Amino acid sequence: MGTSGTFGGSKNGLVPSWVDEPASPPAAAPDNAEPEATGGDGNGGPDQNGEAPAGPTPAQAYPPIPAVPASSGLGGARGNMTRGARTSDERALRRGASRYVGASGGGRAAASRMPNSRAVAGGVAGLARNFVNQGPAEALRRFNLEGMAGAPAEDVFVALTDMLCPAGGTIDEAIARDAMLETVADLAAAGVGNFDELSADDLREFFIGVVSRSIEGKILNEVGTNAIAAPSDIGGVERAQAMLHDFVEGCVRDEFDVLGTDLSDLDATAIDSFVDDLYSAALDLVEALGDDG
Repeated sequence: MGTSGTFGGSKNGLVPSWVDEPASPPAAAPDNAEPEATGGDGNGGPDQNGEAPAGPTPAQAYPPIPAVPASSGLGGARGNMTRGARTSDERALRRGASRYVGASGGGRAAASRMPNSRAVAGGVAGLARNFVNQGPAEALRRFNLEGMAGAPAEDVFVALTDMLCPAGGTIDEAIARDAMLETVADLAAAGVGNFDELSADDLREFFIGVVSRSIEGKILNEVGTNAIAAPSDIGGVERAQAMLHDFVEGCVRDEFDVLGTDLSDLDATAIDSFVDDLYSAALDLVEALGDDG
């Protein structure tokens, strides 16, 4: 049926439930860790024993690393984010996002602080690749969800969310989960039908949405915990979040296009590196464009 580009952003002004929670310490993989993934073969597939992935468990796999100290530049990021939220100043919101990436050490370092989000995005990318190359039922079989191939797409993606990022984890895991669920809400609002009717464009849009919303969520959690709720009316909150989302999504979309590949073209072993490169490049662009002018 094809709904490419039709659910690229929330129409509901969703405000994440975790906005007022304290930021969690970010995590990084130890030197001898396997690449972050949802488990299995690097494309959301089963492991060598043929078992479906149980979802990422970064709290067990990754030791905590120190949070970025406020003295490193987060004060400027928070100030811009607060000003942007209170006055609906898009340039200030963009500067706030830019200063966060700079304070984190650049795009690659900021991406390394999002192991759960990268793992979940890798699972979605693997699903999209397998959907095109093997069909919807086979793509879902890797998650033990093959019986849902003809179900409404939003129901399938909610079930996939529970597989990739179950409720009740760390803040970092909650960011990845909320990114999935908010993208599902965008998809549902667009009126997308059954899962087996999705096009490659639909799946690409869903993947871009998950990546964008996870980056947006990370910035809100670490920088805008209170700032984004600063406006006295809910309309102001929705406008601020929509502006930040549009900016981040534009950066993700631009860098996805620059990488010059479609998800269905990816080799299964290249998905993790593709996702890592996309997060790093998109965050670099957030830093560059956010501080431009």
